[in-house]
Amino acid sequence: MGLTSWVAFRQGKHHVTLMGDIVVLEEEIGGALSAAIEAGLYVTALHNHFVREQPRVMFMHIEGTADEAALATATHKIFDAITFARQMLPVQRTVEHVSSSIDTQELETIIGHKGESKDGVFKFVLGRPTVPIVCTRCCNLEIDAAMGYSTWAAFQGTEERAAVCGDFAMLENEVHSVIRELQAGKIEVVAVHNHMFFEDPRVIFLHYWGVGNAHGLAKTFKRALNTQQMSVAG
Repeated sequence: MGLTSWVAFRQGKHHVTLMGDIVVLEEEIGGALSAAIEAGLYVTALHNHFVREQPRVMFMHIEGTADEAALATATHKIFDAITFARQMLPVQRTVEHVSSSIDTQELETIIGHKGESKDGVFKFVLGRPTVPIVCTRCCNLEIDAAMGYSTWAAFQGTEERAAVCGDFAMLENEVHSVIRELQAGKIEVVAVHNHMFFEDPRVIFLHYWGVGNAHGLAKTFKRALNTQQMSVAG
């Protein structure tokens, strides 16, 4: 359901570029951010994914271009800072598997894509190969879904009471229509922001959260997705 830290490395013409998303609790933000800045990484965003969650969780996006050893070392320092803070204020371990009985084949039919089941969560990850973006600071390095340029949706629960959360990767002119469709389907928009620097074209990311009938949530997600396809076609 999105509670995962990740970093991705991609070789460019002269150097390696790193992009990533680091999960931090409120008490861990200061140490993680300082570690990133001191190691020479950009902190490109700091934001929420959820509302009303306990404990409060934030997400820190990082970006950098250098040799791979320097980037890996910088990332290690961030995780060391988080580990140190968490030792001071330990929290209960997350569950490893959630109970879910959703008809996932029907979700795939509604959304029109294949999903993947893991630990009770059924997730769709949708790249946008028809709308390429590049990092202008990285000699126009192509940025794809593996580097975080993707729309995704994760479902768990039952047919009648399911939860969905995820992220839309949008061009600027798509933001309004995606928000409109999500709101119309009673899915909450909880954050709208950037994830990256120096990308072309500009990409805006939107996080959402909804609880309701599983198929109804999937249909709302699909309608929002369709507005992007119409925007590109137009």
